[in-house]
Amino acid sequence: MCAYKEIMRVDNLQQLTLNKPLKLPIGKKVEVLVIAEDDGDSLEDIRDFIKQQDITESMIKEAIEWARK
Repeated sequence: MCAYKEIMRVDNLQQLTLNKPLKLPIGKKVEVLVIAEDDGDSLEDIRDFIKQQDITESMIKEAIEWARK
């Protein structure tokens, strides 16, 4: 078994680019495990996200009432 660890920032959600090539033959089957730190979004971040989605207070209240039934 071969293991490789690198910490990087994600710039493209569909592609990760390693700093150096792996010493594996082309076509080798590999398993990729991605572990992301939990940054713990702040309440302000969550509010900003909701505003960007055009979600209104009345929509939130309706969703809460629906969930409580």
